[in-house]
Amino acid sequence: MAIFAQRGRDATVASDLLRADGISTIIVPSLATLAAAINHNVGAILVTEEALSSPGNDVLDEALAAQPAWSDIPFIVLANGTVSGRSDQARRGVERLNNAVLLSRPLHAEELLRSIRSALTARRRQHEARAQLNELHLRENQLRESEAKFHAIADSVDQMIWSTRPDGFHDYYNKRWYEFTGIPEGSTDGEAWNGMFHPEDQDRAWSVWTQSLESGDAYEIEYRLRHRSGTYRWVLGRAQPVHAADGSIMRWYGTCTDIDDEVKAREATVTDLTLQRDVVWDMAIDLIAVVNADATLANLNGAWTRILGWTDNKILGQNFLLWAHPDDVSRTTETFTSVFATPLTTPFEFRFRHADGSYRWFAWTASAQNGKVYAIGRDVTEQIERAQMLEATEAALRQSQKLEMIGQLTGGVAHDFNNLLMATRASLDLLRRHLIDADDRTRSLIQNATQATERGAALTQRMLAFARKQDLNSVAVDMARAIPEMRDLLSRTIGPEIEVIIDIAPDLPDADVDLNQFEMALLNLAVNGRDAMEGAGQLTVSVQEADGHDVPELSPGRYVRIAVSDTGCGMDGATLAQATEPFFTTKGVGKGTGLGLSMIHGLAKQSGGTFTLTSRVGKGTTAALFLPASTAPKVPLTPASSLPAPLLSMAQPNRKMVILAVDDDILVSMGTIGVLEDLGHEVIAAYSGAEALIAIGNRPDIDLVLTDQAMPKMTGIELAKQIRKTRPNMPIVLATGYADMPEGGHALISERLEKPYSDASLEKVLKRYQT
Repeated sequence: MAIFAQRGRDATVASDLLRADGISTIIVPSLATLAAAINHNVGAILVTEEALSSPGNDVLDEALAAQPAWSDIPFIVLANGTVSGRSDQARRGVERLNNAVLLSRPLHAEELLRSIRSALTARRRQHEARAQLNELHLRENQLRESEAKFHAIADSVDQMIWSTRPDGFHDYYNKRWYEFTGIPEGSTDGEAWNGMFHPEDQDRAWSVWTQSLESGDAYEIEYRLRHRSGTYRWVLGRAQPVHAADGSIMRWYGTCTDIDDEVKAREATVTDLTLQRDVVWDMAIDLIAVVNADATLANLNGAWTRILGWTDNKILGQNFLLWAHPDDVSRTTETFTSVFATPLTTPFEFRFRHADGSYRWFAWTASAQNGKVYAIGRDVTEQIERAQMLEATEAALRQSQKLEMIGQLTGGVAHDFNNLLMATRASLDLLRRHLIDADDRTRSLIQNATQATERGAALTQRMLAFARKQDLNSVAVDMARAIPEMRDLLSRTIGPEIEVIIDIAPDLPDADVDLNQFEMALLNLAVNGRDAMEGAGQLTVSVQEADGHDVPELSPGRYVRIAVSDTGCGMDGATLAQATEPFFTTKGVGKGTGLGLSMIHGLAKQSGGTFTLTSRVGKGTTAALFLPASTAPKVPLTPASSLPAPLLSMAQPNRKMVILAVDDDILVSMGTIGVLEDLGHEVIAAYSGAEALIAIGNRPDIDLVLTDQAMPKMTGIELAKQIRKTRPNMPIVLATGYADMPEGGHALISERLEKPYSDASLEKVLKRYQT
């Protein structure tokens, strides 16, 4: 974005605003510089009205006029006052611009940003249009080159080549045609070609050609064609239709081959003719078959051996349906029967068995004569497989895009929900503290509301797990130890009527996963199995090493596979396809959130593995969690309170602290401030990173900073980075619901507090900085 503004700090202010929104800018000092920048990858230009009136505007007019045809660079003009109050000079300056949007000052920053984004989008489309225009020119050149090559090739062969429109109108002959006939170019266009045939052959040739046009069958005929010498020579005329995707004929391409010598030789010996026929028959690249009315194979060309590996003595005389795929037999039988009434001109596809036992797809055309079917089959296996692969890829892409969109929405909703829960929890804690003498009913109501916020917090954790925005503390977990230790918990959770079997392979590598999250996932799978078995059955937890080769979503490597199998009712295909989608549940209203399997899938993907489900109706379901094998040595987890020594506060024990509380959500901030003040601390409130930095500069007595992470313009980690520049030992507590911190963020904070937190959790954290 180029900016030209001569008044005060207008250019600098606009540049800062745009860069904060992720838009790159350059500030130009003059109209001449601006004109030069037009052709240097500038997306749009922001200019003030008065700047357009500065000296040297001729050079800008020249630069605009010199733009290529596809280019019309957009201007955003910051105008002064109303249209009626604008000077003639300013009006002329604006009118010189081909593509300008006027914004009257004063204006709102968001209005300016919308206009600039729109201008940049329009400019981007101009570049796309240029690319499409260049591509069009390239294709036109390629088409001309292709046509030239076609004519060069067609004119270089010895055969006479011709072409017609779908209705049979002849509109092209190569040079060999005119050299052979000796007639002027264009004299045989349309239907005039039939006059070149021997009078005895004209009716027959016309009848055969008409039949091909009506049926779409290949055209082939021998006739006598008048030579330039005035004599008639035998030629072989052939033509094939070229079909569009819908089966309609787009064009006919034909050849005329001088076979006068061959015909005369054929008249002398039938043997030579038979040999020539056999050569053409066996050299065809497609399968050719003659089939009796009872579907037995009467004759085959050599392509059957080359393509399918069958020899004549293996299948001649046999019913061809014996080699058709079982799923195709019914419709193939119906189509074969119909050929005796109507020629098969639209290719019919079915699978034919190869000698090695595999099946290949063929597209057949056929016609019946004298009680026999003459069929040609083209191998289309690769085309069908490519189409199926493309369809599967597109379906996977659509599913991936849908889940990604839902994941983004879920993560945002969970974050906002966490803030609401935080405000509610803080208010409830304050009520509990202030209503010391409340009766039992009041305390019970407060306790119920507190438990409800805790259940809401658990739900947001599941939502964040699905969105892959939870904070994972991955460690090397020995599954051979961790899972057996959960046996009692599993048994108590799913009930005594369900037998729990644990099968763990020996010499397993450790799995790289957050142990707490894994335990929640395993319990969730056990509960799902219990519900599917309706409280009675067998639940099997098996653990083994896997290499990931048979799982499409995994890269090759070492994995630990934890499979949970039940003997329940199982799922049909439609239910299985939706099982891991968020908010999908087969349980009754109020009995499931639909996030359990989604959470497990999110945990697996965030851990570097994947999650799969297999199920059969009436047989049960197997849920498999693939986790990457850990390469790190076992190390004890570091408690959250073990902080770097330089970041610990040097405050005196239990003294009153001055705390800077930073949160852009007023409801959350009010609750937090109330709890902090109730704990006896002085609180300074800030609602953005910028306000917090000002407070840090004005109050050197601040002892601790409590900040939110997700804030506009400056996140909590970015704020911590700025504070460390002037207050390197300042304790900074980050309050957040999920881990959206960049790399290195943990080194900038002293403590992490999970939202929504209780007053007791907050007090516990603060006490660590009072001692």
